[in-house]
Amino acid sequence: MGTLLSFLFFTGLVGLITYLRTRKDNLQSAKGYFLAGNSLNGWVIAGSLMLTNLSAANFTGMTANVYKGNLSPIAWTLTVIPVLIYFCAVLLPTFLKGGFTTIPEFLESRFNKTTRRLIAIMFLFSYIISAMPVALYGGSIAINHLFDVPQVLGLSENAAIWIVVWVLGSIGAVYALFGGLKGVAVSDTLNGVGLLIGGAMVFVIGVYMVGDQNFIAGAKIILTKNTEVLDAIGDEADGIPFSVLFTGMLLHNLYFWSTNQFIVQRTLGARSLKEGQKGVMIASFFKVLNIFYIALPGVIALHLYGPGHFENADFVYPTLIRDIMPSVFVGFFAAVIFGAVLSTFNSVLNSTVTIFALDIYKPLWGKGLDDKVIIQRSKKVGVIMAAMTMTIAPFIMYFPDGIFTFMVKVDSLFGAPILMVLLLGYFSRKTPPFAVNICLGLFLVVYASFMFFIQPEMHYLHYMAILFVIFISLALIIGRFKPDTSKPAFRSAGPEGVDLTPWKHFKTVSIIATLLMIGTYVLLSPLGLVETDQPKSVNIGYIAIGLVIAFVVLGVPLLRRRA
Repeated sequence: MGTLLSFLFFTGLVGLITYLRTRKDNLQSAKGYFLAGNSLNGWVIAGSLMLTNLSAANFTGMTANVYKGNLSPIAWTLTVIPVLIYFCAVLLPTFLKGGFTTIPEFLESRFNKTTRRLIAIMFLFSYIISAMPVALYGGSIAINHLFDVPQVLGLSENAAIWIVVWVLGSIGAVYALFGGLKGVAVSDTLNGVGLLIGGAMVFVIGVYMVGDQNFIAGAKIILTKNTEVLDAIGDEADGIPFSVLFTGMLLHNLYFWSTNQFIVQRTLGARSLKEGQKGVMIASFFKVLNIFYIALPGVIALHLYGPGHFENADFVYPTLIRDIMPSVFVGFFAAVIFGAVLSTFNSVLNSTVTIFALDIYKPLWGKGLDDKVIIQRSKKVGVIMAAMTMTIAPFIMYFPDGIFTFMVKVDSLFGAPILMVLLLGYFSRKTPPFAVNICLGLFLVVYASFMFFIQPEMHYLHYMAILFVIFISLALIIGRFKPDTSKPAFRSAGPEGVDLTPWKHFKTVSIIATLLMIGTYVLLSPLGLVETDQPKSVNIGYIAIGLVIAFVVLGVPLLRRRA
């Protein structure tokens, strides 16, 4: 009973505060509904970014991968720091200066309407197939095990997942469709506070239990016994070999954190460039803290249960919470997980409706309609999209590689081609729209063929990076021989009242964040805490190729723009 009451209390509190904070907002205009009226400050942006990214797939999927192997999956959370710095310094000022609401809208300003619609459709497919279903499925696993739903309702595991998925999706749709971006961001921030508290409790109590109810003893055991699990430097035998950090993972993170609509939309709602940069950089430090929330619980579970204890490793995190937390705190943390699920789901749904309304419906059928009508009609489509994702979500249980791998593969399938178009649009003034559209389609088809049918003998992030270089080079070559003569320029009439003065502490904070990332990798390696007799097999060739890719794709164009 204490579990249920604490769950209902925290969930109700978040809903009440969100309502009180947003009930007087203007949600009838596109700016008010989709960009929160450009009213978001740095802390709200940081909290929303953290919760939007931290879906239940991270809690269940990444913890499971650590339990089965080592800490190499933290690459997904640590290596975003350089990408976030790049986004703040290069892309965000342009987005805010132009007053853009969506990424496809930005790309139309450089290429054409066809490019805008192609990118919008790819975003919608990615969100409906992966982002929203993964959030719901991961949340259903956690809720089922925390409340033992199958036993309480006398249902099978599969039937319980279907029920919980639809409950979570229905509640999330209410937040997203009726509260706009402001409602999503406020609820994200409140749940973020709960996550910080709850995650810290799981870590502290978990270490305490490892040490047989002695925190110091538990910490000593984790730091001195079976330390190979603490190794963040993965080799070719691990799910995340270290070399992919410099190839496909770099590109994937660039897409997710600088192109992905449901991430970028939070920063587009900033009240100023300063607040946008501040929010993103605060989120970068939260990403480091994720190691304690979603990675080290996998290490704790390994010490408590031993290897091979779970038939399905996705059950590790919710089982750990249920076993070590007092019942009243189980309910509180269930509410936090519930909030994280809703955060990701309603954030993506809000962005899905945004893209549909502004990039598809309004240009094609709503040119003579005011914002209020477009928003109302798009909400109805949002209900259909929500129902589609709730239908897809339970089928993820049949994906053999687990929930986290499913999410990343689908994201990279659509994300890499979208990133290619963004970089061409931002840095190249000669590449014509027809070349971009052709390369976009070819990249998607070829990458999908490699991922699902050909399956080369290399990590999928490696051949994704190779294909990225091939198709972006092809587009640039076409632009060399048949350049775009229209000389398009980004619009510069930003949203009224948005100050574009950069944050004065941005450079200092960026350096600190970078050093923290490097220091964490050194600590969690054979140079630090890890003791192992087995030498690491790190492919230097891939790392060298990756560094060249990073310099050619990002560094050279940036130097040319500044020249």
